[in-house]
Amino acid sequence: MKLLARMGVGNWGVFAGGLLFGIHPMRVESVAWATERKDVLFAVFFFAALVYYVRWLKQEERGENRTGTYLVMLLLALLSCLSKVQAVTLPLSMLALDYWFRRPFSLKTVVVEKAPFWILSVAFGLINLYTLKQQGSTEDDLTNFTLFDRLCIGMYSFCVYLYKLFIPYPMSPLYPYPKPLPMEVYITPVLFVVVWAGIIWLWMKDRRVWVFGMLFFFFNVMFLLQVLGAGQGYKADRFTYVPYFGFFAVAAWYFEHYYRKEQSRGLLQGIAAVVFLAFAIMTVRQIGVWKNGETLWTHVIKYEGKSNSLPYWNRGQFHRSKGNYDMALADYSQAMVIAPDNPELYNSRGKTYFDMAMSGKFNAQSKELAQKAIKDYSDALKIPNVKPKSKAEILINRGAAYGSQQSFQQSINDITEGLKIDPKNENGYFNRSIAYYTVGQIDNALADYNEYLKYAPNNANVWYESGMILRAKGKNDEAIERLSRAIQLDPGMGIAFVERARAYIQANNKMAARQDYQRPSKWVSN
Repeated sequence: MKLLARMGVGNWGVFAGGLLFGIHPMRVESVAWATERKDVLFAVFFFAALVYYVRWLKQEERGENRTGTYLVMLLLALLSCLSKVQAVTLPLSMLALDYWFRRPFSLKTVVVEKAPFWILSVAFGLINLYTLKQQGSTEDDLTNFTLFDRLCIGMYSFCVYLYKLFIPYPMSPLYPYPKPLPMEVYITPVLFVVVWAGIIWLWMKDRRVWVFGMLFFFFNVMFLLQVLGAGQGYKADRFTYVPYFGFFAVAAWYFEHYYRKEQSRGLLQGIAAVVFLAFAIMTVRQIGVWKNGETLWTHVIKYEGKSNSLPYWNRGQFHRSKGNYDMALADYSQAMVIAPDNPELYNSRGKTYFDMAMSGKFNAQSKELAQKAIKDYSDALKIPNVKPKSKAEILINRGAAYGSQQSFQQSINDITEGLKIDPKNENGYFNRSIAYYTVGQIDNALADYNEYLKYAPNNANVWYESGMILRAKGKNDEAIERLSRAIQLDPGMGIAFVERARAYIQANNKMAARQDYQRPSKWVSN
């Protein structure tokens, strides 16, 4: 890696450090999980900024003009922050490099020359905190841990990441908060203090390689230790993607140091071969975990057993999306046994029953399945403290199920109540429009089509159906406009040409009508 080379590590050390960075099993989550590719993206700009920072330091020693380098470094820092908020640790990482190069710490080196980077970090940090708060991610209403609990969790996670540097086991896509917290969480603060006492001792002995490794690791992991809770887990393998570089730099430095000694080279090669082979095997196996939702959540269940409903729920979601309804129902039912007061589970199982009823694969059971869906939705609504957005979705889902059973007024009532809670639920407008149209409330159906199209403007069928209603009401110009939009989105929709031809006839444009009447036959013949 270029940064290791710029730090003065020799070629063999750079090779060893770079290989460690790429092959360590704790890398897998950031690379294999598409959502977390932002780890890789932000790291590219992050390390590039540090490379330019070292170049900037070297230019100072040579007395060269450094303005261009500084501007490139600042641009890379901005790109890194835009990729992921974790990049706010960049100026702290620069300070770690200052220590590596034995730069004196002063107001100039700590504050003045890094001022734009501090400003970027503070700005993006505050934006992230605001966003998390708006999303409710900083709320601790599920765990209700005290500040002391949170501090212990942070120190425990820190120690676990140190342990997993050497023995990356177990690795899981999810580490849910244990309730209650186990005793080891409250014991690890002692180990945390011991570790830092050791680092202080190393600092006093001027072992800067080890001190740099710990500083770089700590600076880049400290905001991820869940002292401020965000998310469903208290640790994650991906959190180590950049922080572990500090320790890989230590390994690279000592590998180079001992590789230069003829008497230790053979032993070093043997140890390195065993470590790299073991890590390679573990990495390949861990990649297989991320094959799909089934393999991923089955892996989590292997560690969580029946103590946590989330992996069963998520695996059920995967099976439902693939049409594996029986497997989905089994997972949802198991999740409900574990967490019987979670309305989302009833909602998900209800949606599965409804999907089965509407799939056409279970025609003999469709009525029974729809009734099961309605029961699950109703049971979900009976659970106290259902979150407003969830309540709205459940009501709208139950309204759709009632509609499928020809209970249109009940359908309209449920969906209307749901839309009062969540007026941006597009499915609510779509489902209610069907109920309104079926019972002959055409104006209400059209109004719902209009609302739906605000949120889903690329649905050709709705453009067609609303255009058909407008044509029936004699509003030919509006009908032609909507039917044209449907055709634009789906040029193969022959029925839209027929309907637009009728609108053209009503508008006394027979030539355009004749052209549209001829189109469907062409599409069919092709």
